[in-house]
Amino acid sequence: MPLQELTGEEFIMDTLVQITVICEDQEKGKKALEKAFAAYQRINNLTDRFPKGEPAASSSSDVIRLNENAGTKPVKVSADTIKIIQRSHYYAGLTGGSFDVSIGPVMDRWGFGKSKQCVPTDEEISRALSLVDYSKVEVDPGKATVFLSKPGMSLDLGGVAKGYATDEAVKVLRELGIKHAMINAGGNVYALGSKSDGSPWRVGIQDPRSNGGIIAILSLKDSAAVTSGDYQRCFEQGGVRYHHIISPSTGKQARDLIQTTVVAESATDADILSTTLFVLGPQLGMSFVQGLPGTGAIFIGPDKLVSSTANLTNQLTFTGDGGYQTAR
Repeated sequence: MPLQELTGEEFIMDTLVQITVICEDQEKGKKALEKAFAAYQRINNLTDRFPKGEPAASSSSDVIRLNENAGTKPVKVSADTIKIIQRSHYYAGLTGGSFDVSIGPVMDRWGFGKSKQCVPTDEEISRALSLVDYSKVEVDPGKATVFLSKPGMSLDLGGVAKGYATDEAVKVLRELGIKHAMINAGGNVYALGSKSDGSPWRVGIQDPRSNGGIIAILSLKDSAAVTSGDYQRCFEQGGVRYHHIISPSTGKQARDLIQTTVVAESATDADILSTTLFVLGPQLGMSFVQGLPGTGAIFIGPDKLVSSTANLTNQLTFTGDGGYQTAR
């Protein structure tokens, strides 16, 4: 039976999620798409931190309930939320808090996730930073509870939820017997298996300074590639671009890089790490990621210098476009 390609797209988690599956049966393909999108929706409902109009939607969000009960009491949450926070804490511990899910108060000060953004004062940032400390997000897996131990704390899982949802969607596709698929959730990509002819999937690495431009092609098979950039969610004030990748130590934008891409088996890890490496910067980021087995990364600096880990050499082809120079 000839293989058929089916593609669907839905706007979930504030991004356009596109899924392509290749299989021998159209009905099987349709069911796979439906269940994969349902996995994204499930994680979105658990991790969305802004109350929606309907009370039912807000009450299904673990994050909203956790934030509402900060400093008051532990909250019973789903197994998914526990896993997301535990994995985030793992990388926070390895990097001295360079990735911190309790960054919510700082994100709120900048207005990210809200309708209006503005530059906060240093005093406002300092007050918000006093509420940021991942060690005060207490997880009790036995009781399935999480407690934000300080009043005013708030979780923001925006740097990990999409990666976790991608892994959940891939799990569903595998369970349904799908051997070839490609997911693109706004810079969060997963290549399941190979293309139907056995060749790897090819993914473009975006030019961070040209809308639609590609600076490199990445070959992927059974792995995720997640990109973070200073252009994805940003605003300008006084001629300065302010983006959403905030250092948990300063409460201000990390500025030593303009884009990071991480390749790993797990989309959850790749999502966390793309932000973490952006915050760490090119030197610390490179030395950290080189110690992680099976993980590759591409760093682009404001000077248009591109560096990448040696383990990506055979998977990466640079286009030579856009005036980018590769580090030797």
